[in-house]
Amino acid sequence: MAPGKTVSKEAPVSIDPSQEVLIRRPHEGEQLGSGLVRAALPELTTVEYRLNAGGQPGQPHYHAQHADSFYVLDGELEFRIDGKAVRAAAGSLIIAPPRAVHAFPVAISAQARFLNLHTPGGFERYLRELTALRAREEAPTREFYESHDQFMV
Repeated sequence: MAPGKTVSKEAPVSIDPSQEVLIRRPHEGEQLGSGLVRAALPELTTVEYRLNAGGQPGQPHYHAQHADSFYVLDGELEFRIDGKAVRAAAGSLIIAPPRAVHAFPVAISAQARFLNLHTPGGFERYLRELTALRAREEAPTREFYESHDQFMV
């Protein structure tokens, strides 16, 4: 067998013809606050963010029912994970599994761009409701956050 080649004894996977492939071109999606929702599927929510340096980190929290992942596209970000600062440069992947305490990142020294992936999906509902609250100049409550699987610590 050639190096890097794998052989599988499993049958090929058939694709359900009722499922459509989602293709998003650059800058396509739903703008919600500072995030551009690139995909909103039952299995996955993907949001693209651009952050300028000098922002404030998000409040530490965890999700009980879903993973929150970050893939750094450009620049460098600093995350708070379990109370520790973790820096991540372009190409880095940070995964906060359910119940892992983390906070929304800040950009270091220059603008940074990253994808935020939530699995399973549904996180776009939180972003839509949060955007609407902020437009009405209302502050989100603890109950609001917890109804969206976000538990502040």
